Amino acid sequence: MKKHAGAVSVVLIASLLLACSSVRRVVPLESGASAITVSLGGPVTEVGKKYLPLPLLSAGYNYGINGRLGIEAGLNLTGALFGLLHVDAGVNWYPLTVKGPIPGITVTPKLFFMTNFESGGNRLYPTITPTLYWKLGRHLVYTGIENWFEVHTRRSDGNEQPRHWLIAPYLGWGLSWKKWLFQLEGRGYTPNLANTGRATKNIGFGSHGVIGFFMGVSRTIGGAR
Repeated sequence: MKKHAGAVSVVLIASLLLACSSVRRVVPLESGASAITVSLGGPVTEVGKKYLPLPLLSAGYNYGINGRLGIEAGLNLTGALFGLLHVDAGVNWYPLTVKGPIPGITVTPKLFFMTNFESGGNRLYPTITPTLYWKLGRHLVYTGIENWFEVHTRRSDGNEQPRHWLIAPYLGWGLSWKKWLFQLEGRGYTPNLANTGRATKNIGFGSHGVIGFFMGVSRTIGGAR
């Protein structure tokens, strides 16, 4: 039973890693304003005889320090249900805001921490994510590339870690209504890597990468937005 549980943990950690950093706010919050986000989705995976996005649930929190800087944190709620802790925290920097057709820019350096509370099950991943976004009235369009850096020389199964830079390009759309923001997002996980050796069957870009889809909703608290 313990061996089976360990195998399940390995599969879940792999799935959670792919689903990390789901829907997040990419536009600046006013000074002192907060936003709470809940998102659902994940890699498109074979479930029975159908391929569906994994229903991985996560929650996020954003806080606006000023128009150029903010902080954020997140928790994977699905992992917590299985005894896996997956949290992240980082900074949002907005060097350029939207000016007509010129997009705004968000740069987000973060740290992801994951553990299955077993020896050797702890993982820390630094990431940096540049995002371009456009605002068209109540509509929001954004795109970017999340960059993960593997700092460990060994994988969780003890084998050598051959890849130390993982990418996940994404494209999203949002619709704002008063203090609410609804978002849909598509992601391409590791499109530069072959799908051999994966624990699950996923839909990717031919023989490479994995496609994922998310939806999310966020509520702003405070400020005028």
